[in-house]
Amino acid sequence: MKKVILFLIAALNISVASAEKHDFSKYYEVDLDAPIPNLEELAKELNDATEVYDPKYFATWNMGRVFKKVWRDVILNYGTSEKRLRDRGDQELEDMIASLPKETYPYIGPYLHSSPGISEKILNMPGIKETKNKFPERIAPQLQDIEDLEFLSPALYILLMPEMWPENNKPSEKPVLKKVKIKPVLYRPDFYQSLIEQVPNGGFGGANARGERPIQDKIRTINITKESPLTTADIIAFTNTLDGVLAFSTLDNQSKLISTGHLVNFYEVKNGTALDLNTLKDVVNPCQRLALKIKWAGLETEFLKSVSNEGFNLKEWAYTCDKTIKAYRAVLIPDGKLAGLQMYKRGLYDAYLSAYAPKWRERQYATFEALVEMYKTNKNDIREVLKNEKIIKEKLKPFGSVLVSEPLSF
Repeated sequence: MKKVILFLIAALNISVASAEKHDFSKYYEVDLDAPIPNLEELAKELNDATEVYDPKYFATWNMGRVFKKVWRDVILNYGTSEKRLRDRGDQELEDMIASLPKETYPYIGPYLHSSPGISEKILNMPGIKETKNKFPERIAPQLQDIEDLEFLSPALYILLMPEMWPENNKPSEKPVLKKVKIKPVLYRPDFYQSLIEQVPNGGFGGANARGERPIQDKIRTINITKESPLTTADIIAFTNTLDGVLAFSTLDNQSKLISTGHLVNFYEVKNGTALDLNTLKDVVNPCQRLALKIKWAGLETEFLKSVSNEGFNLKEWAYTCDKTIKAYRAVLIPDGKLAGLQMYKRGLYDAYLSAYAPKWRERQYATFEALVEMYKTNKNDIREVLKNEKIIKEKLKPFGSVLVSEPLSF
């Protein structure tokens, strides 16, 4: 089944239509005050839900000498019937085929009919049913003179499609390139030297002529919330905790948090608050998700020893961390990614995404919305991060791309 799906991905060509965007913002909210469920019962439910099926024998080369009764019952009740258990990939495969342009069906249909295990529902889809044992009529010009081409394996029929050859898809018109004369910019050392002399030692980020920070930069936020603005003092306090957070990030603690993450995801699936790709939540608010898992794992006291030197409680640390990370992301965002997000916000991808089946379309929209949420910040926080960009970079560098167990994704 996996080979069939990979085969169809190569043929995927999205048609243009319109689509409706969806709001996923509620899924990215993290409630650090929510009560912790019974983790023992939850772990047992998760274990039962993911328990590996027992085949009743050790290996194919050591199946034992006694024919198990369970196999006799299976053969009598299922093996001799025409019933078929639905494969987990059937719906995904059907959705992918439905998303393909009808022009691709003559090139994928014969392969589907020759592949074992494909459901009758798929083989009887309009457009696919008619291609059984049928050779495609439209052949790429590059292959038309090959002898005995009709004996080609159906798995390679997709190569016969003219549109699969890049040289057959050249635009009918070529853009006319105009030469633009650009005047050379002369380097004037005296001009740049005068600029350097006028810039204070502390930069223009709120510093005075002597390079000293104004009084506002020395004040910590008293009541830290998700919406409260960052100050330089908040950021410095947060970065001062990162050495302790790194010490907390032992292999044992990381293992506990990863296991707890499975319980969190399972609990959210049970309660209808999970995304199809639930790890997107960890990318959007890594620090709040980390704090949630720390609470569930019973590591809050140990973690607070690492951050209490700056007066943070777990929730305040998570909020300050996420606000700093998001503003830092916005400072570092590449032009290409920024342009892509702007195009998405203007709805330029809607027509592209509308061709996907509902499940896949929702997943794509959730991913796009997660990218938007990753960079959701404000001018104040960006300004404060710009003042302290160097220290943030220095303190986060030892973590690489993962903060304890959560992705930073800059």
